[in-house]
Amino acid sequence: MRKARIREDEKAIASFGKTRKSRSVPLGEKRTTHYGNVIRQYREKAGLDQGTVGRTLGYSTNTISNWENGVSRPDIDAVTALCELLRIPLTVFFDADQDPAAPEDERELLKDFRSLGASRRQLARRMVHELARSDEELRAAVGQFKNRRCLPMQGLSAAAGVGTPLDDIEAPEFVYVKDGRLARMADEVFAVNGESMEPTFHDGDRVYVRYAQRLEPGEIGIFVVAGNGYIKEYRRDGLYSHNRAYKPIRPSEDDDVRCVGRVLGRVEPGELIGADELEKLF
Repeated sequence: MRKARIREDEKAIASFGKTRKSRSVPLGEKRTTHYGNVIRQYREKAGLDQGTVGRTLGYSTNTISNWENGVSRPDIDAVTALCELLRIPLTVFFDADQDPAAPEDERELLKDFRSLGASRRQLARRMVHELARSDEELRAAVGQFKNRRCLPMQGLSAAAGVGTPLDDIEAPEFVYVKDGRLARMADEVFAVNGESMEPTFHDGDRVYVRYAQRLEPGEIGIFVVAGNGYIKEYRRDGLYSHNRAYKPIRPSEDDDVRCVGRVLGRVEPGELIGADELEKLF
């Protein structure tokens, strides 16, 4: 690739012309030329005015202005000194730096960029910089979802004290939890409401739940009793709280009792990204 670029430079230099100082551009050529834009761009980037460049290279300010405006162009000796002063790569000056293997849309963008004036180039750079920064922030946000699983989180708080009416249930939101053994086993996340399951679970805890129609004695689950939702330990004679201040729930044969699922464990802090966190990320 390097040898190919050198050959392209040599071809461009040979076709550039061998006049001593500078030559006029034929009237048929565009006044705003590629090399004129390059000279202006790199001069401004270097923080130099036309007079300083002219004095350093031994040319008048008017000559430098003519180069930048496409009225005339420097000879090959001037190009070498100019590129050294302004640190312009020869491949850039001679428009020979396009990679033929680059996608067509990238080459088209580069062509359009080079057709812009200095002020619009600065605007384009700022826009691209902002887009790149936004894209970097987006990648960082998306990176937080690596090794995470999406689960529905029940809008109903699984009451650990008095029941939560099922009529108050809304459509579940979806949350992202850290991938792990419990997350892979779980079908849903429930929020704990109340203190009756302390010290095992506290008010505001989130728990992993796997759907199940029945549990073994001693297992903790989510239950619906007479239309209210609870998180309790199942025993053969009823549903028990771990906080002794709460009496067991002993449904009668006439009560509508349903087991939603088995509680697998607590969703630990930092394992869950909820809707409010998602809004902040995006």
